Amino acid sequence: MIQGILTFQFKINQKEDTGEINPEFSPIQLIFQNEEFNEPNYSGLIVENDIFATFYQHTTGVFGMKYGFSNFYAGRLRETPYQVLSYFRQLADGTQYLTLSLFELDDEIELFEDLIKDMAKRLDNIFDKLTKAANTRQLDLISNVNIRLMNELKYTIFQVERLSQLDKLQKVALIYNSDERLRILETLRENPVAKNEMKKIVEKMKPMANIDILIRPFLELNLVRRDWIKGEKDKKTGVIKNQGEYLFLVKDIMFTRIPNENLLKHFKDTNNELLPFFKQKTIDFFSTYDPYAESVEDTKKLAAILLNPDVYDFFVLMRSNHYPLDKIPKIFSEFAVTEILLDNLKKLNIITEIKDENKRSWICLLTDLKPLTIFPEYLLPKIREAYRSEDGDGKISYEVAKKALNLLEVSYPEKVIF
Repeated sequence: MIQGILTFQFKINQKEDTGEINPEFSPIQLIFQNEEFNEPNYSGLIVENDIFATFYQHTTGVFGMKYGFSNFYAGRLRETPYQVLSYFRQLADGTQYLTLSLFELDDEIELFEDLIKDMAKRLDNIFDKLTKAANTRQLDLISNVNIRLMNELKYTIFQVERLSQLDKLQKVALIYNSDERLRILETLRENPVAKNEMKKIVEKMKPMANIDILIRPFLELNLVRRDWIKGEKDKKTGVIKNQGEYLFLVKDIMFTRIPNENLLKHFKDTNNELLPFFKQKTIDFFSTYDPYAESVEDTKKLAAILLNPDVYDFFVLMRSNHYPLDKIPKIFSEFAVTEILLDNLKKLNIITEIKDENKRSWICLLTDLKPLTIFPEYLLPKIREAYRSEDGDGKISYEVAKKALNLLEVSYPEKVIF
């Protein structure tokens, strides 16, 4: 859960008589989602030392940047139990601004990167105006810009909250929108893996990866089970081996497109003139569609759509509705460009544009998205082979193999409903 977004201006505060400096971060707008905090006691979220440490990450990279894109930093605070996703902006006159978005430790802040980056683009304009107003001492303009800044921070918190309430379909999107989670899925498709080993695998991809956060959607969707395995004592050394928590895949999953049956039925029941046009569009697409041939990159794009709050709301709405192009419902946020969003959805064949007999353009959802879960029967020979293997890297113990087969047997009748 996001705790708040805090904006500061960095000031040197140099004394004219002595030349002594007293650097400080002067608060501009501090917006809190957590009611426990307010402007006088914001240090409960982030103390001055952590603000300066984050500032140094941007200006000098003392501790090394976690991400490669300019002016952004993500990491854990040192003196309070929170994470920060920050944005730094320095203007041409040297004025410096720092925006800190603060999250709980178990939040997956990577999920909110795009929202924070979109906010940062708009903050650039706000900071420019704020600086010019301050330099020219335009008090009324300063007040107006501060109100705009406050509303911008509140809106971003609102968007983050929307994205935090994921349904099952979006949790599948989390898996396919993450290289680390896809690697976890690919690894478990081969054989059960110790959690510590899986941690090492994903940390090679992203050193700061949190394995508990990464496996969360797998567990919530009942695709993966965790269980403790009792180790075996080595007869020669007496050392206990293969003991610990293991991860077991009990259901495999894939994204697939399906025809928009709701809209087809609605057109048929109402004898809608668009039926033959929409039906032909559907036939044209699905006659050549192969879910197994869809590229990983295209699947990632589909997953990204479901993790955009504006686009996802529109996607859900269009499952059973169609609208003329000139009367698209205003469900997008005030900062979303409807034409760009629609164009992106068309390129991915999510929506299609149909002209009626009067040449009026209508927007319809061409393909619905549905996760398909399957019983991973292919694991059975792989488990036996891994147990019998003499290769140390791929070998699993008798207890691990027994547990894996037992979990597959127990979970076989279980269904994951979307």
